[in-house]
Amino acid sequence: MEKLESALIESWEVNGEAWIETIKGNKIESRNLSTKKAIIDNVLAYSPKKVLDMGCGEGWLARSLTSRGMDTVGIDGSQKLIQTAEEQGSGTFHLLTYDQFINNPKSIGESYDVVVFNFSLLSENITQILKACSQIMDSDGTIIIQTVHPFNSQSSNYKSGWREEDFSTMGDDYVRSMPWYFRTISSWIDVINESGYGLYACKEPIHPETGQPLSLILTMKLK
Repeated sequence: MEKLESALIESWEVNGEAWIETIKGNKIESRNLSTKKAIIDNVLAYSPKKVLDMGCGEGWLARSLTSRGMDTVGIDGSQKLIQTAEEQGSGTFHLLTYDQFINNPKSIGESYDVVVFNFSLLSENITQILKACSQIMDSDGTIIIQTVHPFNSQSSNYKSGWREEDFSTMGDDYVRSMPWYFRTISSWIDVINESGYGLYACKEPIHPETGQPLSLILTMKLK
């Protein structure tokens, strides 16, 4: 498992430039159709003043929220992605891995109304990062997670476990595939409960033509 976790982290370093071009070129169909708007709308629904964008990448979501008047902070473990986020301005960004955040959550401030993970919870063990978020959230704070919809799994084996993303639909510039941990819906609910939260809302953005779910958005609050 440690080898897969390391490979996951390393993939974002070596593929950073390709990912930046993917976002810049709007090369992800589901994002263009629904998931981009869906995550923004879900954050706005809670009228937050202060938002933490976890695994912010090159910062598109943080910039979008900042432009709407929110005080937004983004963290990411990829130096290339954070450098790009800072160069584009709008928002505050920190080069910080999840492990570093877990060890000192308050290093990036406190009293966040919303913490958002937009397709950025890809490891097997995520209870620690979720628990750490409780230390920097407002008393009525909210965590919003957007993730791959489990029913869209390309595998016939509907079971939690490690899978591999080859980025074949996102362009030719990716130099390495990325391992990521797939979760069933029941597995997500278990993780939420184990982390000390309760599921507050669940939404499933739908493909406008096929009617199939494009993502799963889970909203949680402390019990």
